[in-house]
Amino acid sequence: MILTPFNSSRIVHSLLILLFFIGLISASWSDIDTESSDELLENLSLFTEVLARIQQEHVETPQAKKLMYGAVTGMLRTLDPYSQFFDPEAYKEFRTQTHGTYGGLGMEIGLRNSRLTVISPFKGTPAYQAGLQTDDFISLIDNQPTTNMTAHDAAKKMRGEPGTPVTLTIIREGENEPIEVTIIRDVIRIQSIESKVLNRKIGYIRINQFRDTTALDVEKTFDQFSQEEIEGLILDLRSNPGGLLRSAVDIASSFLPPNKLIVYTKGKRPREDHLTIEGKGKPLAKNLPLIVLVNRGSASASEIVAAAIKDHQRGLILGERTFGKASVQQIFPLGNDAAVKLTVAHYYSPKGMDIHKVGITPNLDDPWFSRTETQMLSQLVNHQSINDFLKNNGDDILSQIEKAESADREDYESAGLLRKYRRFADSLSKKEKIVLSDSALKYALARETENEIDDYEYDPQIASAMRQLGLMIDNIHIE
Repeated sequence: MILTPFNSSRIVHSLLILLFFIGLISASWSDIDTESSDELLENLSLFTEVLARIQQEHVETPQAKKLMYGAVTGMLRTLDPYSQFFDPEAYKEFRTQTHGTYGGLGMEIGLRNSRLTVISPFKGTPAYQAGLQTDDFISLIDNQPTTNMTAHDAAKKMRGEPGTPVTLTIIREGENEPIEVTIIRDVIRIQSIESKVLNRKIGYIRINQFRDTTALDVEKTFDQFSQEEIEGLILDLRSNPGGLLRSAVDIASSFLPPNKLIVYTKGKRPREDHLTIEGKGKPLAKNLPLIVLVNRGSASASEIVAAAIKDHQRGLILGERTFGKASVQQIFPLGNDAAVKLTVAHYYSPKGMDIHKVGITPNLDDPWFSRTETQMLSQLVNHQSINDFLKNNGDDILSQIEKAESADREDYESAGLLRKYRRFADSLSKKEKIVLSDSALKYALARETENEIDDYEYDPQIASAMRQLGLMIDNIHIE
């Protein structure tokens, strides 16, 4: 095929569109050094040439707006997973607060290595019940590939009327085949915090997400703990995908002395420091032994809190290395009612570590159940075999087993109970192909009992934190 020369009218048209394209760039020329501006002009010339060739040769006449939106979208995708272009319709939806009831799956998602990834499913939500896990790669949503799909667009596809289904295809490390799961949307209500006083007067606070009321909720919890005269604290940030920076700073203030650096941001603009606030936090929280639980699903604001506590040596971080999502995004309105969201900075810990992509390494590495066991456990959520075992043996079966395990060998009743428990484990292995360690099976039972304290006592990482706190409290008593 012989290519005809460009005609002038098409080139003029291309240049006019190019001027519109340049107008979408928020940075002024004064912000770009001479070498960079020369390189940019060279590549803009290439863009003009490609655009003119499309207009002259493509079999269909393209819409200028569609071409520009596509170009801007592609440009932003080369930057990082969180920078994004909003066309007027998408920007309007982004600005509008959702009113009324809508259905969702109950998980935080993001992009990792350009793939749509589960950051964390929220406890008790459809995503959690379906067994979705941190680092699961969502390859299809209702058979539509997620390649080049933004997290915003993916979340939009997964929302819908409560009671309606959505089918996800999951790629999981260690699995040879994709996992297809159909999840029924539900109204998502996430409790900001959970609290409990555990054995040995250990105060336990789980923060599920950092919201505008979370710091106040934590402060009220401290008031309750002061009446219980607790001797140690567990702050559970596992599977907490983040939330509001201000909330995270306020909560860190509850554990640190005033005027301590919690986090700072660093980008092209001047550095911004976030300090603890005078008067925030209770002396109770500042003086007690503290352990913070984290895992691979701890991200963003939860990583900021964990890093501040670790860097100031206020407490021990226990669990797994965190997700590593700590960047700052800012919305810049554009002409034609569009907008661009750009990553403008990263969050840094008080000691200067860039949290983004690296995550927080715990002081004490205490991994969760193995990946295989985690998958097995997900299959036992509200499982008929578990429910039948509890129904036949009583909701207090775990305490019965614990007593039986420490009973005299000649206690035939206890021996009979342990045989029944072993037969149950064997049945799961042979009939259901679910093989679990003793601690994992007890945890599976604990999740389904009506005794709320079982959820804490049989959680292996909480149990590990309790042991560490016990040693710390004993040392204080000796001193």
